[in-house]
Amino acid sequence: MIELYGSPTPSAHTIAIMLEEIKANYSVFPVSKNNTEQLELEFLKSTPNSIFPLILDRDGPNNKSFVIFETGAILLYLAEKSGNLMPNTQSDKFDVLQWLLFENSKIGPTLGNTKHFMYHAPESVPYAIKRFNNETKRIFSIIEKQLSENEFIAGSYSIADIATFPWIKEYERFGMTSDQLPHINAWLDKLNEREAVKKGLDVLVSMKE
Repeated sequence: MIELYGSPTPSAHTIAIMLEEIKANYSVFPVSKNNTEQLELEFLKSTPNSIFPLILDRDGPNNKSFVIFETGAILLYLAEKSGNLMPNTQSDKFDVLQWLLFENSKIGPTLGNTKHFMYHAPESVPYAIKRFNNETKRIFSIIEKQLSENEFIAGSYSIADIATFPWIKEYERFGMTSDQLPHINAWLDKLNEREAVKKGLDVLVSMKE
């Protein structure tokens, strides 16, 4: 049994989609303002950054409970555990890894900061809004180009798509339209048709972000 702890953020949806794709036996434990402190205390020793989402695998290595934090690490763990959504050949594997790391280091942090300064900052900071908006547009142009040459992010459907999808699907929140992103929209349509994606997005739907 795998336990997923998180709130309805793109990162948590990523993990839920992955769990659905590999048909894992899992439960979800929503994280909210009411229980964050309690959960942080429970997992503090295993997660030095006290960060969510995280998973607790009750059937981890050596049949012991195993906690993993950081979305990219969780995806890699689940891919290896299940033998799915990660290529076997070295070149294909590293193609997936470089796009996974691109999401972890650039897409998530940049789009997260863009949303913060556009919608949640207590006061307007024009410099930050402009800086992160420009970087967001650059990132979307990179993904658009990649998908103009490939059906999926790294050729075949993989954890690179699962990691990227929950962020990219919100393109309208960043002032972009479907006409500007034809290849991204074709890719989004394919992913939205997957049952695992539908179920993964619904897992924490009862909670507000």
